[in-house]
This record gives sequence, C-alpha cells and structure tokens, in this order.
Amino acid sequence: MVFMDRDTFGTAGRWAMALLAPLALAACALLPPTTAVAMAPSPKRPEGPGERISRNSGGQITSSAEYWIDAEGNEIRHGVEAQFWPDGSPKAHREFNQGTPSGRWKTFYQDGTLRSDHELQPGQATPMVYFHPNGQDAAKGLAVAGQRTGDWSYWFASGVLAEEGGYLKGRRHGPWRFYLKDGKLKEEALYESGKRVAR
Repeated sequence: MVFMDRDTFGTAGRWAMALLAPLALAACALLPPTTAVAMAPSPKRPEGPGERISRNSGGQITSSAEYWIDAEGNEIRHGVEAQFWPDGSPKAHREFNQGTPSGRWKTFYQDGTLRSDHELQPGQATPMVYFHPNGQDAAKGLAVAGQRTGDWSYWFASGVLAEEGGYLKGRRHGPWRFYLKDGKLKEEALYESGKRVAR
C-alpha cells in the first residue's frame, strides 16, 4: 500500500485537474444550446353551450353534463347532468341554471324504481321524498337547494313510522321521536345543530 503525504496528494490533484479540465470543456461544447421557448397562450373557449360525456371501457355512457362557457371563458354548470347504471338505465338526473341547482332532481335504483325526487326552486323550501326499493316512502320533508329543513319523517319498508323530527340547515334540530318496527315509541331525544343534547 502506498501512502501520500498532503503535499504529494495536492500536487497529484492539481495535475489531474489540469488534464481533465480540457476534456470537460470539450464535452460541454457537444451539448445542444438551451434557449427559452415562449409558450403560446391557450386559445380562449368560445362563449356558448357544451356537453361532456364519459364512457366506460366498453363504450357505455356512464355520465353526461351540460355546461355553458361564459364571456370570460369559464365553464359553468348549466342544463342537465345525468348518471347511468352499467346497463344504461338512469341512475341520477340533476338540473342547473347558470351554476345554481334548480329544476327536477331524481335518483333511481338499478331496476328503474324511483329512489328520490326533489323539485328545486332557488331560495325556496320545496318537498323532497325518498323511496324504499319496494316503492314505499322512506323519508319525506322540505329542503332548500337539497339541504333538509323543517319537519321530516322516516318510515320502515313496511310503511311503519320509524323517526320524526326537525332539521335546521341540514342538521337535526329540536325534539325527535324514534319508533320500533311494530310502531311503538322507542325513545325521544333533543338535538341542537346536529348534536344530541338530551334524551
């Protein structure tokens, strides 16, 4: 094994740098020059209606959505949005008016049975109803833009009342009653903004 003192190593290092420097410069000269490329701005989308359609790997439509391009080029939800089950039957139907939920909103079970129905009117409390697969009412009450408000009732698939109480801004609020499947009262509770505060 050969040991070099600090001076000998320093001299060898300087010789190595002197020999390698020209090679490094030559290699750099072979690299292509780099220049800044100005990217052209994306073209502004023309104002007007449009529709987006999604399909699965088999080509079946899974969803569609109508929209509107405003004067600034922004895409706004406008018109009908729909979702479909794998067999092509409707799964959900929603409507928007310039970005605001409106019109008829429906959902369906895969066999085509209506699951929920809500007619939206901006700023208005309107009826919303859910159904069991057998067609019996599952839940019913009022909603503002899809958010539950006021008195609501829930039923078992047999048609027996299961729960009843009120909502405030989409959260349980006030007294609630819960029933057994035979219709007998199970318990009562008090809610404040979604939190159970007393029995």
